[in-house]
Amino acid sequence: MRWPLLVVPVVLAPVLLAAPAGQAATVKAGQPILLRDHLAGFDALAKHVAPEQADTTIEPSIAVNPKNPLNAVLGFQVGRVDAGGDATNGYATTFDGGKTWKNGIIPGLTTGHGGTFDRASDAVVAFGDHNQVYFSSLIFDDTSGGGLQSAIVNNTSLDGGKTWGPVDIVQNDPGGGLNDKNWVVVDNGTEGGHHHGRVYVTWDRVAGVIVKYSDDQGKTWVPASPVYAPNAYAGQGISAYPVVKPNGDLFVAFMSQAAPPAITLGPGDELGEAVSGLSKVSSATFVGAGTIPTGVPLPQAVVASVRTYTGNSVRHQRAGSLLSADVDPVTGRIYVVWEDSYFRTDAANDAVLAWSDNGFQWSNPVRVNPGKTNDDLDHYNPSVAVHKDGTVDVVWRQRQESASNLVDSYSRDVNTYLARSTDHGLHFGTPLKVDLSPSDVRFGAFSRGGLFQGDYDQVATSGGLTYVVRCESYAPNSRAAAPDVPSATTLHHQTTWVAVIGTATGTAKASRATTTAVTVPVAAAPTVGGGLAATGGRAGLAGLGLLLLAAVAGRRYVGHSGSRTRIQMSL
Repeated sequence: MRWPLLVVPVVLAPVLLAAPAGQAATVKAGQPILLRDHLAGFDALAKHVAPEQADTTIEPSIAVNPKNPLNAVLGFQVGRVDAGGDATNGYATTFDGGKTWKNGIIPGLTTGHGGTFDRASDAVVAFGDHNQVYFSSLIFDDTSGGGLQSAIVNNTSLDGGKTWGPVDIVQNDPGGGLNDKNWVVVDNGTEGGHHHGRVYVTWDRVAGVIVKYSDDQGKTWVPASPVYAPNAYAGQGISAYPVVKPNGDLFVAFMSQAAPPAITLGPGDELGEAVSGLSKVSSATFVGAGTIPTGVPLPQAVVASVRTYTGNSVRHQRAGSLLSADVDPVTGRIYVVWEDSYFRTDAANDAVLAWSDNGFQWSNPVRVNPGKTNDDLDHYNPSVAVHKDGTVDVVWRQRQESASNLVDSYSRDVNTYLARSTDHGLHFGTPLKVDLSPSDVRFGAFSRGGLFQGDYDQVATSGGLTYVVRCESYAPNSRAAAPDVPSATTLHHQTTWVAVIGTATGTAKASRATTTAVTVPVAAAPTVGGGLAATGGRAGLAGLGLLLLAAVAGRRYVGHSGSRTRIQMSL
């Protein structure tokens, strides 16, 4: 097993940080530091029925209480199915800043777990500002009734994620028409232009991206409004990511096969042309959304192009191709991130960001991660969160690939990094590695031909803390032998972890710790025959937050030596 991280409470004044042996560095005020990294969510089901993959969690989402930064809630898939979906969705809740977590199953989603549908997927969470938590799920039939029925549903917690109410239907389509990749956001604004407590859920129906809202804590939902109507473009939209602007407008970023015309001349004009494939990063703004009376559909959105999507497929695993967005709560600057090959000369990707001060005219892409552009180091699944002071945090996963594209020459390790911008997204500092040890891809969940830790991960902020959630795969114990050829039926052990990031308030030289309360057992990096053990890239601040004044203990054992198309369903 992997042991939880132990941290003695500290005051973030000038502090001594522990760096790996032989490494010295200086951590300056304002830089991110790793406070803790904990196991938070796991497969809590007593049994599974094939084709469910036991001991797996996938595709996590996280939200933090805006009134209590020590209270965070996450959602995730439990018991992945290779072809799509999972046994049901789970949750985990903390009230002490990520030190301890309560893990459980969301009620009423799938058969055998209080519900009536075959499968669940796409667990997403969002906080209101009075301890309400909204848990959005996609549920669908796999074989029952010919596999036609699918629905978007909501469960609400009124106590910060301790307990959950019953399923409320957002959209149910018993006769077909696949619903897919939902996201949720709450309007917590109290100024003019806002509808305080309004909950927005966005998703796609393969062709057509839509939004609904609720003004009664998720019990009833106003009829759907098109984010981008199916007759407005030829092809699929996906990953409709909503944020509420400081003036109460609803902004939605999404991927599409064909984007609307660019609003003005300049970068991105070529987006007006439709091309095949997931090729466009697009946006829609519902001006005045917060002023619409309850029961009235939203006005027609103003749509715009952000950029052409030129990302490479993440090789030898299923990951990526979805975006993330957030907004500066003071200035209203909107940020959208995705992985892209725009700066690359190889077959990998960078985490890239674009920003807009009005939601219609967009900056050129900003490369978030440092490093060479031809080193086959892939950066994918980026997510963005903005602090109240305008600080921008972007996280991503990364893995060392190879020019040969032979799977045996790839690293078996996947790491997670965070980079911070203090100048409103123009530049980013040296990345911080936020995981204590890397994922071993051999023990990961499996979907459609490869490793599956998720099409997306998520980052959230509140009260100066940043929470980074992702799924990690590793040996379940020191005796577990890794499969030679991983598949949907081999040994899996994939759980959900949350790293909590703080900010240094003083400057200190990082050095090797000389006094600790406990030892720091670190698993050796796995070796790959002829391949690469590490994810590569610059070490940066990796490990600098591994020890804050006090003791850190963290171990992950190292083991011995769909039917859906890529234009893509997120199931």
